[in-house]
Amino acid sequence: MSENHFEFNLYRLNIVDESQLSLFNELHPITSDEAIIDTLSETTNSAHDTEKETRSAHYKWGFRKFSFFEDNHIGKVVSLILARSIVEKHGEIVTDQGITQGFSTSSPPLADTMNMFFFMSRHLVAIERNSTLMSSKTWNHMCQKIFSRAATKFGYTSSIALEPVPHNLELINLFKSFTRLTRLKINLRLPNPELSRYTRNLYEDLLDSGIREYLQDMKNPRGLSTEESARPFASVAMAQAGYKEGEVTLEGIKDGEFKKEITGEEAARGKISELKNFVRGVVIGLKTQEATTVVRAIFEEIERISPGNE
Repeated sequence: MSENHFEFNLYRLNIVDESQLSLFNELHPITSDEAIIDTLSETTNSAHDTEKETRSAHYKWGFRKFSFFEDNHIGKVVSLILARSIVEKHGEIVTDQGITQGFSTSSPPLADTMNMFFFMSRHLVAIERNSTLMSSKTWNHMCQKIFSRAATKFGYTSSIALEPVPHNLELINLFKSFTRLTRLKINLRLPNPELSRYTRNLYEDLLDSGIREYLQDMKNPRGLSTEESARPFASVAMAQAGYKEGEVTLEGIKDGEFKKEITGEEAARGKISELKNFVRGVVIGLKTQEATTVVRAIFEEIERISPGNE
């Protein structure tokens, strides 16, 4: 059986405020790449592992294998491995007397894993595709819990969140496909955007106004402006880059009839020629020439599926 090539989904690294901590403590947000890297390193401390139980299994989620890499071309890169260990699983158990239903444990527990590559120059994260772990959003919720615990260890009142970056121009093309757009609902996140000529004015406006998150629900039965210099387009362009939370809703006249489109939660997908097992083998030590080749290949694929700036 032949090995598969390495595939990944693309996510935006957002810095989000921990609202309860920010309200009652002196503000100490994450404001630098060094703070992000320190937080990512801290996530591999087993004290931050997070457990989750379902009716059929008991899982433990945790990060391991922090590695740091720096390249003149692509800047600083961090790699982590996210693991979901099966602590207990319910099912049929064979005993000397027969077969019974119950929970089975193993020590050490078996685990499913996926590699993550954090490209600090663009605050983008390439996450290895794993259909088992990505069958629901649980993996991302567990990541956020671990990120939050690690950030709290340093006293930060903000944390890290991973938001899917839509396929290249997906949101913008959908926006332009409406002959009359009557509603646009979107929740933007301000921190650290890659600015383009479309989003710079909006970003500076939010920054000057002290706004960290901006939930917009724009409506006009006669149609919102779709000019590239107007607020609706700038908001969609920022969401296209992954500076958002959750889905994007668009309503209006399209193809001669009223349509409602909800999108933005499916991440862009990339693929490199290197084999999956080879990538997993080299990321353990990012100092090797093989690892340099892999990391550069992933970055070049990111540039293809989500070009910078525009």
